[in-house]
Amino acid sequence: MADPRIRQLVIKTGVVKRLTKEKTVYEKEVHIERARLEKFRNDGADEHVLRKQEEVIEECQMMLPDSKRRLQKEFEVLEKYLQDEKDLNETDAYTKAAEVLKDAKAALG
Repeated sequence: MADPRIRQLVIKTGVVKRLTKEKTVYEKEVHIERARLEKFRNDGADEHVLRKQEEVIEECQMMLPDSKRRLQKEFEVLEKYLQDEKDLNETDAYTKAAEVLKDAKAALG
C-alpha cells in the first residue's frame, strides 16, 4: 500500500461501512423495542413501564436522522473520491469501496 491514495480510499471505505452498520443497528433497535412495547401492552404491564419503553423508542428514533445524515455525507465523499481516482479501479481497495457504496446506497434507499 505504497500509494497514499489507496490508504485514503481504505479509510473512507471504513467510515462508510461503519456508518452503514450504525444506521442499520438503530433501525433494528427501533423494531425490537416496538415489539417489546407490544409485548408489554399485551401482558398488561404497568403504565410506568409502558411510558419508559416509549421513551426508549423515542431515543432510538432520534438517532436515526443524525446517522442517516452522516452516512449520506460520507457516502458522497467516497463516491466522489472513487470518481476522481478511476485509475485505481484495478485495486482490491477500489472494488471493496464500490461494494460498500452499493450497500450504503441500499441502506439510504
